Amino acid sequence: MTGEPGVLRLTGRALLAEFTKLRSVRSSGLALLTLVALTMLLSLVAASLSTTTANDAKISVDQFHFVHQPLTGDGTVTAQVGAQRGTDPWAKAGLMFKDGTASGSAYAAIMVTPGHGVLLQADATTEVARPSATGPRWLRLTRTGQSVTGYESADGTTWNTVGTVTTAARPGTGQAGLFVASPPKLRMIGEIPNYEPVLGEATFKNVSLTPAGGGTAAGTWADTEVAPPPDGPETALGEGAPSAPVLAGGSTRKADGTVTVSGSGDIGRAGMGGINLTDVDRVKAGLTGIQFGLIGAIAIGALFMTAEFKTRGIRTTFLARPGRATVLTAKSIVLGTVVFVTGLAVTVPAYLITKPLQDDNGYRAPIYPESSITDPVVLRAIVGASLFLALIALFSLAVGTIVRRTAGAVIVLLAVLVIVPTIAGGTSDTAYAFIGRATPLAGISILQTVELTPVSDAVVTDAWSGFAVLCGYTVAALAAAFWLLKRRDA
Repeated sequence: MTGEPGVLRLTGRALLAEFTKLRSVRSSGLALLTLVALTMLLSLVAASLSTTTANDAKISVDQFHFVHQPLTGDGTVTAQVGAQRGTDPWAKAGLMFKDGTASGSAYAAIMVTPGHGVLLQADATTEVARPSATGPRWLRLTRTGQSVTGYESADGTTWNTVGTVTTAARPGTGQAGLFVASPPKLRMIGEIPNYEPVLGEATFKNVSLTPAGGGTAAGTWADTEVAPPPDGPETALGEGAPSAPVLAGGSTRKADGTVTVSGSGDIGRAGMGGINLTDVDRVKAGLTGIQFGLIGAIAIGALFMTAEFKTRGIRTTFLARPGRATVLTAKSIVLGTVVFVTGLAVTVPAYLITKPLQDDNGYRAPIYPESSITDPVVLRAIVGASLFLALIALFSLAVGTIVRRTAGAVIVLLAVLVIVPTIAGGTSDTAYAFIGRATPLAGISILQTVELTPVSDAVVTDAWSGFAVLCGYTVAALAAAFWLLKRRDA
């Protein structure tokens, strides 16, 4: 323990010495200025020039198999949803009040899904989720005028209120009953997305439809395929909500009252019920300048070591600080801290400035979810962008230590991190995907904040896996730099 104060003093002096070097060298300031300028400028240009009309296209889906009977006025429909075929985490089975059987008519529905619990929807504009309500579930819908309340229960005795929604359905005669939907599966034919219908199935028990407040229920249960007209316009992802041919569903009733219903399609709209049309991550796009701002991080990282090798000043440093590992450690701490703080100083305003530009250019809800700087995922992206720059600088410091020549180090780093990815992005999706997964540039995935549509090539790995790849490269490069620095002549 007696040696610790001396070690701390030595480390503190080394940190101060390296910070003084960094601050006093003009090239360091120019590199940081390049980082800030390129990041901000290119982020602003991208946000200003990129436009979309996606929200003007078809963004809702109303396609399912409906087992129903007329209901005049108010009433309650109740059923126990038993086995549900797990065709998709967002497959839906539940109860519905609907203003007729035409696709697009007003409705209120409560449904259970295999992967996301219970949802309460109205008119493809409102949704209330209860994700904790999983497994076989009792469901109930109660209509009073245009107000509809949804309930769920595990045993049919103790009921939990999911929420109350308002529907535009007329208070007169409508349809009430059971429905099943299963989203289409995406299959790529070359570069073209193709949606193949999938038939879902669920069983319902203890089905009851009870009029209230003077309402009446009459007639027998009928089956209807609710779907857009077959001669309607075809839409594909990127142009509107995905559509697929209807697979004929149906219903069968057993003697004990169990009803088995099958159906294909989906219900909801973009951003609701698992319908995802988002093809751009707004937060990541607002920080897109990072991809070229890293040139400044490369420059300052490589120069921080190679400049001393060029002037032979490294010998003086080693004479003043005999512990070479201490020197590289101090350089790493100072460099990482300075680049991280500089990164924050540009990523925060870049996000705040580009967000309103994106709104003006069409990147708005519902297709493009709103975000706030206080959202955890947004904070992770902003802080992660700064960490990405800091790690690129440290990786560059390690490469500079290994190569010991400014030109050689910078050429290698620019080729790996800028030139090759830029060329690959414009010529080969396969090569670009490999770069995004297996090279230090994978770390930029930390900027991702939303799950993009399956056909998007903007995501090749998840946020933390890509960042872990960059961390691995940086640690390996620094380890090699430490090993070589202690064994080579200055």
